[in-house]
Amino acid sequence: MKKRLLITALMAAAATLVTSSCTDDAQKPDQAGKQNTETAAPKVPEAPTNEEISRAATELLGTCGYATPGALSYDLVPAENGKATPGKQVISTTLKMVVKENLYSKANAPEEFNKERQAVNEAANLAIRPDSAYLVQVGAPTDLISEEDRKAKELPQELQAALLELRELAEQPVYKKVADAGQEVEVSATFEATWENGAWSFRSMNQNTAALLELADYTAESALPEGAPVLTPEFTSTRKAEITEKVAAFNAQAAPFNQGREEAARQKLTELMARADEEAKRTQEQVDAQQAEQQQWQETCTKMLADGNNFAGEWTRGKHFGEITLHIEQAKVFDTSIQFVGSIYDTKLPEASLDIAGRCELMRGEGGSEVNITIYDGQYDPDQPTAEVYDAKDGMLILHLDNDGKLSGVMTCESWGEAPEKAFSVQLTPKAAQKPAKDTKKR
Repeated sequence: MKKRLLITALMAAAATLVTSSCTDDAQKPDQAGKQNTETAAPKVPEAPTNEEISRAATELLGTCGYATPGALSYDLVPAENGKATPGKQVISTTLKMVVKENLYSKANAPEEFNKERQAVNEAANLAIRPDSAYLVQVGAPTDLISEEDRKAKELPQELQAALLELRELAEQPVYKKVADAGQEVEVSATFEATWENGAWSFRSMNQNTAALLELADYTAESALPEGAPVLTPEFTSTRKAEITEKVAAFNAQAAPFNQGREEAARQKLTELMARADEEAKRTQEQVDAQQAEQQQWQETCTKMLADGNNFAGEWTRGKHFGEITLHIEQAKVFDTSIQFVGSIYDTKLPEASLDIAGRCELMRGEGGSEVNITIYDGQYDPDQPTAEVYDAKDGMLILHLDNDGKLSGVMTCESWGEAPEKAFSVQLTPKAAQKPAKDTKKR
């Protein structure tokens, strides 16, 4: 059995009705013709009345602030075994809820504004272009562009405010209508009616109100903020025109700023080029000065270590000391060095002479150049401390030629590397002298 009701009418009728399930049975004569004075037992109704079902369904499904109950239909569900239980009835109901007023959802700016948003972005990108873009535009080489030039430009306050207004206009969320006033939303429930103490009581078994609950998060038209942007064809058309107009106004306002930046880039390029030329000239001057200084130093070394030149001075070790002369027999100049051969001897005993071979580094270091000398065979005084070097097979001089043409350093043996205290300190200055004749006494 299925029935459909208009619930508003039923609710009005239900307010004036009181459910009564008691009926009076007429007294019947018994077999002896006597009347039965006892009252018959109350009869249990087969099912709730329309008014009772309407009231229960409304209380269960129809409480909602944004929709009112409408038409109700219901079915009495037959028992599973086909035998109804007196005083129990399962009822399946469907209630149509009517939306009171238009409902809206808040959404991002619609895709219809994409073209206008693109115009806003293009205007913004042009205004905040890095200085590097203008420098390239006026012909600046990339090596003159700094990291600071590559940063986006900060806009003046008035342009920044206009740009923010433009973006808010193009990206402002809108309210989109999702339900019309009078629209019906169907909800349903199944409940069990039980006859207890002379009245029907109702217990919900399951219900489906999902379609109605979906509307709960939406905003009623009467609750929209004042001046809220409601998405309509008229609104879309008006907003597009407004954005287009303001983009044109922004571009006109930004034009002097953009043109000024191009002029500034051109002026900056001129300054950078002049500075680069100056720096290049300064660098070349430094290179030329270094080359001239190096050339002069090479000439000095070549002059100081020329054929026939002598250096005389003293050696010392602890409290011991003596005189020594270095004689250059022959020198040869290479690209980066001077190599020479000659001798060293005791200044007071010229016949005590030993052969040497040396090399001077022409690349000037700190304060001068390094001079390394190997000591070979020759004559020497065996009673002098320097005989320790002359006796060895790895004697050498490690000297430094300074700006004044002096040689200073040590006379030592390579094998003394771990005992530097054995080395002799040597100090020599340029001195004209003749090469001594070698003694016939062998080492």
